[in-house]
Amino acid sequence: MASKEASIILDELEKTFDAVSDTQIDALIDKVNAHQRIFVYATGRSGLMVKTFAMRLMQMGRTAFVVGETTTPSIQPGDLLVLASSSGTTKSVCDYADSAAKSGIDLAIITSDAESYLSSNFDVTVSVRADSKNSSGGNSIQPMGSLFEQALLVVFDAAILKMSQGGDTAQRMRSNHANLE
Repeated sequence: MASKEASIILDELEKTFDAVSDTQIDALIDKVNAHQRIFVYATGRSGLMVKTFAMRLMQMGRTAFVVGETTTPSIQPGDLLVLASSSGTTKSVCDYADSAAKSGIDLAIITSDAESYLSSNFDVTVSVRADSKNSSGGNSIQPMGSLFEQALLVVFDAAILKMSQGGDTAQRMRSNHANLE
């Protein structure tokens, strides 16, 4: 049996995902599948979550990069930039969204604030209703936007799970898994 705290977290995640539709996950998948190269960016713990997505995409045989890493090439029109910001106002995320849009880069945006800069200026691909580190919408007792970060991981893993159904995907993912361990 899960601890009281783990049960609270799982309950909060379940309530959060009552508002995340299959249509939103499918929209993320469609955007990924429509592009040869996928770039991801977020800051803090959200940044760690987008890195997990890039890793799984790579393991699936997709070309994926983490913005800011030293080996990441320049992004070009026709590429996809996946951005995540719970508040929808993280300066670097908003700056990258603006710059990418002006350069003809396609965007997939995940945020929790429907009134934010990102939501007001771009099409949001996945809307995750979870408190940010600066808000207190009453949907989480967890600190500092933890629910959003947990939800990001589930969104990305749900997309990967859906994308990996059938075929030789599991074997390909195993063959692309790091082997210098």
